[in-house]
Amino acid sequence: MARHPAPGCPPGAVGSPVQPGPRHPGGDGPRVNRTTTPPNSILAADPPDHTRLRKLVAPALTGRRAEAMRRDIAALAGELLARLAPLPRPADLVTHFTRPLPLAVICDPLGTPRSDGELLDGWCDALRSVTAMADARVMSAVDEMTGYLTGLLRTKRAHPDDDLLSALIAARDDGDRLSEEELLSFCVVLLSGGYGTTANRLAGTVHLLLAEPARYERLCREPELIPGAVEELLRYAQSTVSGNLRVAEEDVALGDVIIRAGEGVLAVLASANHDERAFPHPDLLDLTREVRSHMSFGHGAHFCVGAQLARVQLQEALAGLTRAFPTLYAAGPAVWKRGLSSRSPWSLPVGW
Repeated sequence: MARHPAPGCPPGAVGSPVQPGPRHPGGDGPRVNRTTTPPNSILAADPPDHTRLRKLVAPALTGRRAEAMRRDIAALAGELLARLAPLPRPADLVTHFTRPLPLAVICDPLGTPRSDGELLDGWCDALRSVTAMADARVMSAVDEMTGYLTGLLRTKRAHPDDDLLSALIAARDDGDRLSEEELLSFCVVLLSGGYGTTANRLAGTVHLLLAEPARYERLCREPELIPGAVEELLRYAQSTVSGNLRVAEEDVALGDVIIRAGEGVLAVLASANHDERAFPHPDLLDLTREVRSHMSFGHGAHFCVGAQLARVQLQEALAGLTRAFPTLYAAGPAVWKRGLSSRSPWSLPVGW
């Protein structure tokens, strides 16, 4: 058995002893920065608390809701690409497409102005900071984000609508089952995961396609491959460079290794996605591969509740991009974000 610890960026070594430090309800483990996931977050919870939280928030992020958003996401992608077309070349695809698309997708249902994108982007990077920012700057960003979201919740509660945030507020207000702290914490998860992670994934995906032009050209010729290609791209490249920390509550045998009670263990999803027993020739990016399952959205109780929304965004982004820019090419090397627990391009210069 293992419990979910509280750290937000949980790096360390498999089987490494738990480092001393303040205890959290979810447990302790090795980490490389001082920011932590609040113990009332769905990311740090174990059943029965996790079961209760997921039951409350899952209806706001159903596959049906994500599919209902598909047409609007496709239209939004088209609008962004139309604005990109007349720009001088090379143009930065991150600035003009891979960042603003998921930003709008998550901001609109939350009632957050798209013009606040720079703020949200900075806060999301702060939450992932390992060496990119000083601890004081990270904690300041957390405080700023908390204050911003508190005001957003206050406004949305006064003027509810048929949207994602109103559904979450109703889960808190109807019967007082979702506490204010839990609601606020889930908004942080939505922004950092629903926006930050998806934006990183999209930029990394386009980079991989353009790194070998034949990959991109094939999707242009055969757009019906895009849904399957998205799954293969998700499997092939992880944007998170650390792993998921778990703390053993009792001795556990994993193959030939004994994990002792109290030891912190990192489950590295990128490694699982390259398991040759599950994926023949796993280091080959094959856009026609039938990927029946991968670990990019997690597994089990903590499987990403917004997985289908992320899939829809990636599918429609690639469909729109290949349709509007069939001659797209990398116009220079990508500039990568550094010092974060996730890996993604900061900029992608492209031409067409």
